[in-house]
Amino acid sequence: MSDINERIGDATTVMFGAPSMSSGADGTCVDLLTQDAPGEVSVLWVSFTKPAAACLDRWRSAHDTDPADFGVIVVGETVGGGNTDIDPQAVQTISNASDLTGIGIKVGEFISGRDEQIAVCFDSLTALLQYVDLETAYEFLHALTGQLYSVGATSHFHIDPNAHDQQTVDTLLSLFDAEVRLDEDGTASVRTRELVG
Repeated sequence: MSDINERIGDATTVMFGAPSMSSGADGTCVDLLTQDAPGEVSVLWVSFTKPAAACLDRWRSAHDTDPADFGVIVVGETVGGGNTDIDPQAVQTISNASDLTGIGIKVGEFISGRDEQIAVCFDSLTALLQYVDLETAYEFLHALTGQLYSVGATSHFHIDPNAHDQQTVDTLLSLFDAEVRLDEDGTASVRTRELVG
């Protein structure tokens, strides 16, 4: 288990704040996906910013085994890049980035009926807020994090804190159990809130 995972403890939903140019973001992302043995977790990427193959490449740069299962929901006009040896059946596309219902349905299809641990990377809240207003995003994320919590999934949601005012960040942060934030040189700080129950 990585240092980051030890520091977040029992938190299952994490806001992952990293400036767009920070070093270490990819490695921290994979660490957050890998709280269990790499070959025993099913990983879902919801990507507004990277093509499907690049998501899997990020994983493979840290592990010599693929996840037990994986899926990628590519949202919007993301194109090209990365290896092409990705199973096309593992890739779903939502062409309209403001189609939050469609995203939620695709996530639900991936996570339902699984016995193994599920880990989800949502990349990114910053991109999401380019397509919908804060209130709409908040309602969607409230439903989505509840859906993930109900199946025992762990999840992290990327955000570039430099792209938003503090009120926006704080509003979204209220939905999460923990915050992991990288500074420009890749140093991580972790804040968790007391979990009820």
